[in-house]
Amino acid sequence: MYRSQRSSGTEGLLRAAKKAPILSPHDEARLARSAQKGSKAAFEGLLIAHLRLVLTIAHEFGTYGLPSDELVSEGLLGLVEAARRFDPERNVRLAAYAAWWIRAYMRRYTIANRRIVRTPSSRHGRKLLANLRRTQRELTQKLGEVPDTETVAKELGVQVRDVDEMEGALSGRDIACGSDFENRSLELRCELPSPEAVVADVEQRDRSAASLHRALRSLSMREREIVKQRCLTESAPSLAAIGRDLGLSRERVRQIEQRAHSKLRQALSVA
Repeated sequence: MYRSQRSSGTEGLLRAAKKAPILSPHDEARLARSAQKGSKAAFEGLLIAHLRLVLTIAHEFGTYGLPSDELVSEGLLGLVEAARRFDPERNVRLAAYAAWWIRAYMRRYTIANRRIVRTPSSRHGRKLLANLRRTQRELTQKLGEVPDTETVAKELGVQVRDVDEMEGALSGRDIACGSDFENRSLELRCELPSPEAVVADVEQRDRSAASLHRALRSLSMREREIVKQRCLTESAPSLAAIGRDLGLSRERVRQIEQRAHSKLRQALSVA
């Protein structure tokens, strides 16, 4: 059903999304429980209520120059997968859970259909084309870890942007380099993550950090200070040590920490 939307475009979905109800947490949980029991109507209700989310995320991916109908179609598949896996007993809204699946499906489609990137033809570009991978391997052996872009650029005597440009060209996973005996396209292999994978990782870290900051703002100053010392430092002080600094007993610090953790769990569950 949802793949058939690929041919009809996004106009119908846009109209349906505008008419779709915004579910309250109670109504969403009720539909989810009914869907788990096999109700197709409840399952459809969950999907329809989250069409806006699919269209919003598809708009985010529109900068890649891919057809919006294709992105929406992939997003719908992600929404269906999320709705199937959704557990209402975890006190997390479906939108928060489904957004990850929708983006995952769109990102996979984007990576599979990204356009071929031409390798740079400047003097620095030709130098990088000949030496980038060798230099990365040598630095990895020397440093014991994959070198960052700045280190590689310094070693080769080029600008960081030159390395980024060449890395984007060499890391393209859709560049055909021949075919196998069944005439299927072969792709260049790359041990380093693609630019999309790097961006996806950064996006996920940014979202997690933003959620944590919002949750921390729900705490009092004392609760926040205790949580930061106990959970957000490399060497966490003991409850007794914190108590001495704050003029509190060890047991009182433990109670405040426990209350703060409860507030954080509640804040993060609705983020």
